[in-house]
Amino acid sequence: MATNNDKIQFRGETEKKATQIVDQMRLGGINISELARQGLQEKLREVLSDEEKITLHQQYKQGELSEEVAEILLGDALEEIEREREAFEEAAELDTTGVFQK
Repeated sequence: MATNNDKIQFRGETEKKATQIVDQMRLGGINISELARQGLQEKLREVLSDEEKITLHQQYKQGELSEEVAEILLGDALEEIEREREAFEEAAELDTTGVFQK
């Protein structure tokens, strides 16, 4: 089982060389750890299907998923799903008596 202290590692010799080149080009270098963190967040969001995003949002609303983790996995979709859910609930409460359908 993974713990909070586990490192995420991969063989990235070419990527390491590329980051070293960019790091040397910039005055003050670059924050490689931050770039890796941002890249991982973007890729995690990209690979999630809509169904998985909905499931994660439900887990977040039920307290099974922390806000920090939900934000990493869903990003802006977290707010979008919440807006859509609220709009759906409001529409479900509309009084439809007297509305005729042809």
